[in-house]
Amino acid sequence: MNNSATEVSVGSATPPTLSARMQKTRLSITRNARTLTVENGFAGFTVEELCARVGISRRTFFNYFATKLDAVFGHQDDGLPAEALARFIAARPAGTVGISPTLLADLMDLVLEQLRREESEIHSMHGFFDAMHREPELLAKMMQVGPGRQAEFIALVAKREGVAPDHDGIAMLVHSLQFAVHRAIDRYLAVPEGPSLADEFMSIMHQSLELLGSDLPRANPPPAR
Repeated sequence: MNNSATEVSVGSATPPTLSARMQKTRLSITRNARTLTVENGFAGFTVEELCARVGISRRTFFNYFATKLDAVFGHQDDGLPAEALARFIAARPAGTVGISPTLLADLMDLVLEQLRREESEIHSMHGFFDAMHREPELLAKMMQVGPGRQAEFIALVAKREGVAPDHDGIAMLVHSLQFAVHRAIDRYLAVPEGPSLADEFMSIMHQSLELLGSDLPRANPPPAR
């Protein structure tokens, strides 16, 4: 997952190396940069105005980010909390060979933790993603950053499972979870007084698993890998 629940892939597979105070500052820079983007457009504010909003100096800003564009997209280590990733890795049953029977449930727990953590920010984040799709510079950056972070997360899951990083099943699973997150956010924003974001996600996953649990044709068994 990016540093939003809307990107399952967008979370970093690397635990943060900054102190808690420094990580809080870095997150504040990104959140305020996104808010200013929604309010004024990406070209409608300066680094100095962003620094004033956060309460830091220009010099401090450049200790964290090389450009305003980098600040808007956030640091790759500001995605899923390191402790959540550690729990996910440790949840693989001991002695398991191959894909573990708890992989899907463990991934869903990881996503649900992120959704519950970020539910209060989804409205402002939704405005940011709308703005991002309107501005070519932001859209180009998203197309550059998104696939790399997603590949990093897929590789993390594959490593936990002891399979190759290009394992098609792992990639399909992560893409499916990302679709479910996006659909859940759309439903949640359409009816804010309705089910919680986590409940919307679970509803979509239950529908998906109902279909994926159907028997496959056995006339042509899959090739061994």
